[in-house]
This record gives sequence, structure tokens and C-alpha cells, in this order.
Amino acid sequence: MANVEISILGQPYKIACPEGEELTLQNTVEQFNEKLKKIKTSSRALRNEQLIVMAALNFCHELNAEKAKNTKQTEQLSKRIHILQESIEAVLQTDEKKTP
Repeated sequence: MANVEISILGQPYKIACPEGEELTLQNTVEQFNEKLKKIKTSSRALRNEQLIVMAALNFCHELNAEKAKNTKQTEQLSKRIHILQESIEAVLQTDEKKTP
């Protein structure tokens, strides 16, 4: 495990993360800080704890929306695959009937 120093809202933290994931963690921290900054500028004066809760809720909402979209796309692909399977089976059955 690697120890990485990060900063959220100016508060330093030392976080352990798997070797090789340090850059990903740093990018995630930057994304989180950007979200916090955006919330802070668009909301009334909030304490840091409130900003973090709002950001966490926003990320959870975005994640759930993406999961729902992914589920819908998976269902659509499954239906298409099923239709293709039925079409292939129908063609194969037709060919079997023609073959003496």
C-alpha cells in the first residue's frame, strides 16, 4: 500500500491506497474538490461538513442515474440479442427443412 497526501477543502489527509493507484486517487481528489468548489459558489454560505454532505449526495445521485441508464441499455441489448437468436434459429430451421 502507498501512502498519499491529499487535501480536501484545504485540510490535509494522509490516505493509504493500492500501489499504482496514486494518480487515480489524486484525480479523484481533484474532481471532489472541484465539485465542492462548484457547490460552494452556487449555494449560500455552508460549513465544510455541509459542503461535503452535499457533494456526496450529488455523487450518489449521479451514480444512481448512471446505473439506471446502464440497466436500461443492458435490457435493450438483451432484447436485441434475443431477437437475433430467434432470427438465426428460424433461418437454421428453414435450412434443415430444405436439406434432404
